[in-house]
Amino acid sequence: MKDRDLFLHAMDGATPLKFEPRAETGKKPPARKRIADPGEIRPDGLSDFASFPEEETAFCRPGLSQSLKKLKRGHFPIEAQLDLHGMTSVEARGRLVIFLDSARAGGMRAVRIVHGKGHGSNGEPVLKSKTRNWLVQIPQVLAFSEAKPGEGGSGALIVLLKTSS
Repeated sequence: MKDRDLFLHAMDGATPLKFEPRAETGKKPPARKRIADPGEIRPDGLSDFASFPEEETAFCRPGLSQSLKKLKRGHFPIEAQLDLHGMTSVEARGRLVIFLDSARAGGMRAVRIVHGKGHGSNGEPVLKSKTRNWLVQIPQVLAFSEAKPGEGGSGALIVLLKTSS
């Protein structure tokens, strides 16, 4: 038997539903928009909620102040770099997580994240503050510091990663 014949056989004796058309107003129903809560945790575990003070230029986990000093002085060679220029915050967050995972898996200790100074933004720099907020939430990030003027200055961060065990 063909599919059509099987269908008609299966529907034998079924009562069709009555058709009740909807009233037409001439307008399309409004599109539903989902407004993201700024403190919402995303699938990657990172929140966009501002938790790191904007005026701070460095961060380190408790007990690692000596590592932060070494990081600021350039004692750790930069082994990789990620440039976030021109990305949306969603794209940048995803790229950052992937980049840090692969850097750490590759045994890298120090990396540079270039977020820019916000000259392309309307008003305040977006990625500059969000990148810092994301980094403090990632347990594999031990410390970070604003790059030296010749390495990106306030538009980049040097990040110290936990070594993979």
